[in-house]
Amino acid sequence: MTDSVVDSILKARYLREGEKDYDDICRRVAEALGENEDEIRDYYSEMLSLRFLPNSPTLMNAGTELGQLSACFTLYVGDSISEIFDAVSWGAQIHKTGGGTGYNFSNIRPEGSPVCSTDGVASGPVSFMKVFNAATEVIKQGGRRRGANMGILNVWHPDILNFIESKKNEGDIANFNISVMVNDEFMELVEAGEFDKVWIHHPNTGEDITVGAVWEGIINGIWRNGEPGVLFYDEINRKNMTPNLGSIDTTNPCGEQPLLHFESCVLGSLNLSKFIYKDVLDRKALERSTRIAVRFLDSVIEKNVFPIPQIRIATRRTRKIGLGLMGVHDALLMLKLAYDSPEGRDFCEETMAFVNEISADESHRLAAEKGAFPAFKGSVWGDYEVRNAAMTTIAPTGTISLLAGCSSGIEPVFSYAYTRKDTVQKTFEMIHPLFESELEKTLSGIGKSPSEVKDLKRKAINHVHETGTIQDLLWLPESFRRIFKTALDIDWRSHVLMQAAFQRNVHASISKTINMPESATKKDIADVLLLSWHEKIKGLTIYRTGSRQSVVLELSKREEEKPAEISTPRPKELSGKTYLCQSGCCRLYVTVNLRDGKPWEVFIRTVGIGGCEANSNALGRSISTGLQNGVPYQKFVRQFAKVNCVSAIRNPGSEGLSCADVVGKCIDLAASKKQITTLDNWDITEVSATSKPSKNLCPECGEELDFGEGCNQGICKNCGWSGCS
Repeated sequence: MTDSVVDSILKARYLREGEKDYDDICRRVAEALGENEDEIRDYYSEMLSLRFLPNSPTLMNAGTELGQLSACFTLYVGDSISEIFDAVSWGAQIHKTGGGTGYNFSNIRPEGSPVCSTDGVASGPVSFMKVFNAATEVIKQGGRRRGANMGILNVWHPDILNFIESKKNEGDIANFNISVMVNDEFMELVEAGEFDKVWIHHPNTGEDITVGAVWEGIINGIWRNGEPGVLFYDEINRKNMTPNLGSIDTTNPCGEQPLLHFESCVLGSLNLSKFIYKDVLDRKALERSTRIAVRFLDSVIEKNVFPIPQIRIATRRTRKIGLGLMGVHDALLMLKLAYDSPEGRDFCEETMAFVNEISADESHRLAAEKGAFPAFKGSVWGDYEVRNAAMTTIAPTGTISLLAGCSSGIEPVFSYAYTRKDTVQKTFEMIHPLFESELEKTLSGIGKSPSEVKDLKRKAINHVHETGTIQDLLWLPESFRRIFKTALDIDWRSHVLMQAAFQRNVHASISKTINMPESATKKDIADVLLLSWHEKIKGLTIYRTGSRQSVVLELSKREEEKPAEISTPRPKELSGKTYLCQSGCCRLYVTVNLRDGKPWEVFIRTVGIGGCEANSNALGRSISTGLQNGVPYQKFVRQFAKVNCVSAIRNPGSEGLSCADVVGKCIDLAASKKQITTLDNWDITEVSATSKPSKNLCPECGEELDFGEGCNQGICKNCGWSGCS
C-alpha cells in the first residue's frame, strides 16, 4: 500500500482535528483506553506496528467527545407500532454514532393479519423493513460512515416468500443485507427431498407454502444477486455462550456476531502476516499480541459511550468481545501454502485454535483481576471464570486491512494487480509485493535471462490485472500457479471448508463470502448450503460473479443492455481503426469499423506465415452479421475471452489466449476509442477488463467494488467505502 493511498484514507475517515498522521491516531486511541503507562505503551505499539487494529469506530471516536466505540449492535423489534418505531429510533441513534444494526423482523405479524385497535389489517414485516431502510438513508454515520443493517426473517414465518423476494430488484431496500434464519428441521426435509411437504400454512391467504417453494426461493435469490444470506439457527444456539439468557435469533450486518437483543460487540483483528518470520509462525509474538488485544477490547467496553441505556446494560452483562484475524492469505503465501489445500486449512485451524485458547486464558486472568462478566452463572464456561462471555470472531476488515496493507480477514486475495485512484484521481498500479517478488524469483529460477524475466513478468502482471488470474498462463510453473490463486480461482468447496476450519475455533461467527463463478448453477448453490450446514457453519453469504449487474448508484443502464438497431443499409463511408497484433500462430490485421460510435463490422486478415485466411474471413463475417442484427459487441468480447488455443498459450508473444481473444480485445479497444496502434504497446491502465462482468462502482470514488467478507453491498479497495460498515 502506497503512503499516498493510506493518507487519503486517513484524511477521509480517521484523522481528527489537530491530527496529522497515523501516529497521532494511535496515540489518541492508546491514551483514551490505557489505564496506566504500560498499557498505553502496549496499545500504541500494537497499533503502530500494524500487528493489531481495532474496528473503525474505535479508531475514529476513542478520545473524542462522541466516544462510541462499537461496530455492531442488535435491536429488538416487537409487533406493536410503538415497539416497531422504538426500534427505528434506536437504529437512527446507533447509525449517527458509527455503528451497524441487526434486526429480526419475525415478531411482526404476517401481511393481512387483523389489527384489533384499528379494525385494519397488518402490512407485514417487509413493509416495515422499508421504513427502517428509509430512516437509514437520511442518517450519515457520524459524518464518516453510512448506515448498515441486517434484516432477518425466520424460515417458519408465513411471509417468508415475500421476504426472500424483497431484494429481487437491485436498489430495493439498499441499506440492508437480508438473511433467512433456517433451522435443522427445514434442512433435514430439504436433504430428504421432501419438497412437496407443506412447511407453512399462511393464516391470512390460506396458501400452503411447501418446503420446495421456500428452498427454491432462497436458491433463486442467491443465484440472482446474492440475496438472501442464510443463518443456521440451531448451530448458532448450540454454541450460545449464555443460554441462560435466552436464544439468539439476530446478528449484526455482516453476520459475524450472533447477539442477544441490545447487545453490542467491539471488534479487532490481528494481522497474521506480521507474525511470520523466516517461513515460520512466531507463536510467542502472536501470544503476546493476542493478550494485549484482549485487554484492549475489554477496556473498550469500559470506556465506551453507548447510544442507548438498553445497550449499555446488555453489553456489560456479557462483555462480549470479537478478536479475529486479517492478513491470513498473505501469511499462507509467505509460508508457500495454497489457500485451497488441506495443509493451508490445517495451518489456519491450528492458528485460530491457538488464538482462541490464548484469548480465553487472558480473559480468565482478567476475571481474576476485575471479576467475571455479570451473567457468568449458567453460562457454558462452568467453573472457569472469564471476563468476557465470548472473545473471538472473524469480522470484515475492509478499511483497516487497507491501513495495515494486508489481505482482508480470512478472504483470499481478489487480484494480485489492480489500479487505484487517489482523491485527485491520480492512478497507481498496485501489485501485491509477495506476488511480484516470488514471480521474479520463479522466472529467474527456470533459466530465463534478465530481459526475458522482465518481459514475462510484465506479461504476467498485465494478464492478472486484466483477467484476475494467472491459472491460464501455462508457461508459469504449476507450483507457482498453485500458490498464487485468487478468490475466483478457488472452488466453492474450498471456500466453505476454509470457513468451517475457522468456525471450529471461533466463539461467535465469521464474515466471509463464498465466491462462485458466473457459470455456477442453482444446484451448485444448493450444494454449498447443504455442505455448510453439515460443516456446522453458523451462516454464510454467497456471491456468484457477475450476478450484480448494475452499479451502486443507478446512473444509467449499461450500454450492453441497449440492443443495437436492426440492420439497415450500410453507409458508403464508415470510420474505423486497424490494429496489427500477434496471436499464437500468426500476425493479424484487425479492422473494426464504427457506426454511431459503436462497432458495426469487423475485417480480419492474416499476415505472413501461419494462421488460416479462410477462418479469419469467416470469423469477421460472423461478427459483422451479429453486430448488424442487434448483438451487443460486449457479448462477442466476453465469449472470445473464454476461447483458449494451445498455440497462443505456448507462445509468450501472443497478445491473447487465441485468435478470437485477440480479435475481441481489438473490438473492445475500438469501442473504447483509445488511441493505440499496436497491441504490443498496451499499457496496463489502458487494457479493458473484457473477461470480467460489468462493474459495480463505489459511490464515493467511482472505482470497482469487491464483494467479499460477507457484505453483499460491496467493499471498495480504493477508498475504503463499505456498504456494510
